[in-house]
Amino acid sequence: MLADIDAPAHAESLVQCLSHAHSYADEIRRMLAEGRPDSDRAAILVQAIRNMLCAAEDDLDALDDVQVQLDAVAAIHGLSDVDLFGAITDTPTSGNS
Repeated sequence: MLADIDAPAHAESLVQCLSHAHSYADEIRRMLAEGRPDSDRAAILVQAIRNMLCAAEDDLDALDDVQVQLDAVAAIHGLSDVDLFGAITDTPTSGNS
């Protein structure tokens, strides 16, 4: 598949994950600014931030895969007809001479 039809969903999920992580960090900031630190709540919030960042990384990986595919398509579009025909018909080499 040349384009991931789920890319918009990955992008939206990334936005949501980062938004949640920001909200959790903001809650920790408020807690500390008010001088009412709650170590149990802070530990829960830190773990929630980690979870959101891990989920965001998964979405970034999926979007990076899409970008690699788009770059490959762009490179193909830049080939001349002769180069494209050669790329399709030539026997691949292992790179060892």
